[in-house]
Amino acid sequence: MEHERAAWFTSSTRAAVITTVVISVASLTGVSAHVIKGLLAPTLATAFVSSPTAATDSPIRIAWGTADTGLRVSCFYVANTSAPRVDRPDWPRVAGVGFELPGTLSGFSLVAPLDGGWELVEGTPAILPGRGSVTLDFALVTRVNPGQGNSAQQDDRNGLPPGQPGVRGSGTRFCVSGPFPDLLAAGQPTTIEQILNGVVVAFNGVEGTHRGLDSGIWDNAARIVPLYPQ
Repeated sequence: MEHERAAWFTSSTRAAVITTVVISVASLTGVSAHVIKGLLAPTLATAFVSSPTAATDSPIRIAWGTADTGLRVSCFYVANTSAPRVDRPDWPRVAGVGFELPGTLSGFSLVAPLDGGWELVEGTPAILPGRGSVTLDFALVTRVNPGQGNSAQQDDRNGLPPGQPGVRGSGTRFCVSGPFPDLLAAGQPTTIEQILNGVVVAFNGVEGTHRGLDSGIWDNAARIVPLYPQ
């Protein structure tokens, strides 16, 4: 079976097959951690995404001597809080985590983890059925078999397994370097939790969905699409 990078990619075009909504950074600056729910199966595909220690965590500035390189390092945790399937307890799995940021940014790199099959891709189009589309500035993805959680062949269990607790520090810590903006809300230095407002989580092996795929976003009614109008 042909491998794919994550749930929002198709084998031929890698176009997104997700629907997502994201919120205004300025309106919810004090939020601590993000509960993620799948859009097709909100009770079956869930995740918890958070900054490392507190809501005030900020990206770390990278300098060359006293000169600012314009690059920052942001770390965050992703936990797959989905309940394990009764028929296949290793599923569903988190297969991708992407982010929308203002403008058109590039130059992001995955700092950690460098094992586990994760890779970073930039400029990923996210098609939003009924809402238009957005571009994820970067996404961390792992190769998966489409619909794998529904098939008898389960030899590729990349991604994050289900059953992880929804608390800060649970799951996998990702660190990414890149041109993260210093200000996402006027007059307020960027926090990692503000960056996480635009997170999109790809799930694979979700029971009852087409090809076992689903995508989740922050479960908050105040979201707007897109997060950063051009």
